[in-house]
Amino acid sequence: MKNITEGSFWEHLEELRQRLFSVLGVLAGSVVLAFIFSSRIMKLVLSGGPSELQTLAPTEAFAAHLNLSLAAGILVSSPVIFYQFWRFVSPGLFRKERKTAIFSAFASVLLFLAGAAFACFLMLEPAIDVFRSFETGNIIGHWSLANYIGFLSRFIIIFAVAFQLPVLILILVNLGVVTPAVLAKYRRHIIIGLLIIAAILTPPDPLTQIMLTLPLYLLFELSLLAARFGYRRKKAS
Repeated sequence: MKNITEGSFWEHLEELRQRLFSVLGVLAGSVVLAFIFSSRIMKLVLSGGPSELQTLAPTEAFAAHLNLSLAAGILVSSPVIFYQFWRFVSPGLFRKERKTAIFSAFASVLLFLAGAAFACFLMLEPAIDVFRSFETGNIIGHWSLANYIGFLSRFIIIFAVAFQLPVLILILVNLGVVTPAVLAKYRRHIIIGLLIIAAILTPPDPLTQIMLTLPLYLLFELSLLAARFGYRRKKAS
């Protein structure tokens, strides 16, 4: 029997509205808190970036601090975002599915933060070196503060989202959309797909492309092992 809370469409819509307001409230609070400490965060972020950055407009420094605060707010509030999503969908799931959903939500938070850390501490410096390598001859790089912070924010968020691959695989297997055997059969196609995704998300350099593809492939193989284990237990039960 499903553990579901009966209610009309409008009641569910009202619950969704309340949870969205909760998410927006926590996100806004996180952004404001990050903005208060934005000078310290900016100093920490720029310590590993270009030595000189320019501002090309009177409001550019303020916009860069705001952009950085938004990215930091998303990272800080990500556990609440995943939790509110879980609370909204959990009443419509079977009890066994709820256990899977709890694990998926917890794993999503960890993978989201792990992807952000991977981008910031391992991928950022090689990516900047690649971009700098094209500044040859008469090309002199004078980077804008706002452009650099915008690039950095998107870079980190993209990697954080890309690290959700294992959760996506486990959900698809659990819903019966695919089976572990099918995933293993088309492993080569999946590797090509990961390379294409990495080529889109990373700078046009084989090194950085491989640096993203390798952890994603490792996550895929670990997810495949977990999916096989869960699939066997599901069939046995």
